[in-house]
Amino acid sequence: MIKDRQPSSRPALGRARACAALALALFSAHSPADEAGIAERTVRAHMDFLAGDALHGRGSGTRDEWIAASYLASQMRAYGLEPMGDVGGYVQSVGIERTQVIGSPRLQAGTLRYEQGAQMLVLDLDVAQVSGSLQKYQPGAAVRPAAVLLMPAAADPRNADGLDAAAIVLWRESPPMRERWESLQHRPLTVGRTRLTGIPADPTPLPPSPVQILLSTAAYDAIAAMPDASSLSFAAETQAVTSRTWNAVGRIAGASPGVRDQVLLLTAHLDHLGEQGGGPDRIYNGADDDASGTIAVLALAEAIAKGPRPKRSIVFALFGSEEVGSLGARYFLQKPTVPLEQIIANLEFEMIGRSDTAVADHTLWLTGWERTNLGPALAGHGARLVADPHPNENFFMRSDNITLAKRGIVAQTVSSYGLHEQYHQPSDDIAHIDFQHMTESIQSMLGPIRWLASAGFKPDWLPGGRP
Repeated sequence: MIKDRQPSSRPALGRARACAALALALFSAHSPADEAGIAERTVRAHMDFLAGDALHGRGSGTRDEWIAASYLASQMRAYGLEPMGDVGGYVQSVGIERTQVIGSPRLQAGTLRYEQGAQMLVLDLDVAQVSGSLQKYQPGAAVRPAAVLLMPAAADPRNADGLDAAAIVLWRESPPMRERWESLQHRPLTVGRTRLTGIPADPTPLPPSPVQILLSTAAYDAIAAMPDASSLSFAAETQAVTSRTWNAVGRIAGASPGVRDQVLLLTAHLDHLGEQGGGPDRIYNGADDDASGTIAVLALAEAIAKGPRPKRSIVFALFGSEEVGSLGARYFLQKPTVPLEQIIANLEFEMIGRSDTAVADHTLWLTGWERTNLGPALAGHGARLVADPHPNENFFMRSDNITLAKRGIVAQTVSSYGLHEQYHQPSDDIAHIDFQHMTESIQSMLGPIRWLASAGFKPDWLPGGRP
């Protein structure tokens, strides 16, 4: 989709457009829900604002993310939710400290020198400088300490084990990664894990993981031709950076004294990738990822708030900076608005803006279906919900739900992502949203969530299901 202009080149105009879009969205989104509970016009109104160009892609930790969180807070206030943020409001402001890579990281292999963006992409790094000797990976062979491990050309990172002893792991580009090369080369790089201020530091930090590097075909072939035990080194310049991210959190308090302390947590992430690259379309609107999930949580909050109060409490939390390490969810986990032991289940909504051809039309799927008894229970009460049809993608581990699941909370993600080519591209925009699918899918979850919030049923892990 070709945008009419680049807002980043006209800051004043960008702010004016954001304000105008906010006013229009607020007016439209406050139209009453229809009798069925979820109005498509309301879904569209939220999408027009959150995924419109005026928010410049809601980049993690940017002013645009803050505007998005403030918009979501205003909706929660309009619905009459109880504020669960800072100083009596709905927004949580989270301080961030990180070590940012500046300039272009480089890999030295003998006389060969490769730089970020040209011949390689750094995917992950815990250290800024490291060196080792080349080892060509062989299944079953022990990885030498501090090895620079060259993986086979067809190796799949999701199925590779035993790499932790290496200093650097080198991968060969694939056609899908080559298609995303330009956008990935402009991705900000952080050394190690980002630190959140105001919460205790991890008393037992994990040892550093290997630097993960994706090589162009030519660079991979050149290193593959080098003899075993050749010396390689990696270096990146860094600087300390401080910033912030924002969550929006509200609650509907339960009506029953006996179970109001039990909490159903509905979540999504509000950020996306902002503006990147030098192409004609630099805005990564993030309509499906994850304006769609954010809107599902908002729409459910509005509909539930207009009906009878549930027996259990429901917390609606929209997290910032998921795209750079689930920072908002990590903060919520460390400084929860309700005790974690009171949360009976978490449903994360992630990418529900389009149908997945792997399942029936207007159907959602649940990650970790086989891990708990929650999915079948919701489906039995009318949710258009089935098992995740893409188990090899390991989506259960790839959304904010996993931060809660690792603490023992039954936490799963609702989605209909069909592996479409707009994922993490500027083309993930409003033009690609199927509003009928989105509205019907959210509507199908409303009754089952109301049931769960008032039923005696309490979700639990199945044997071997807890991560």
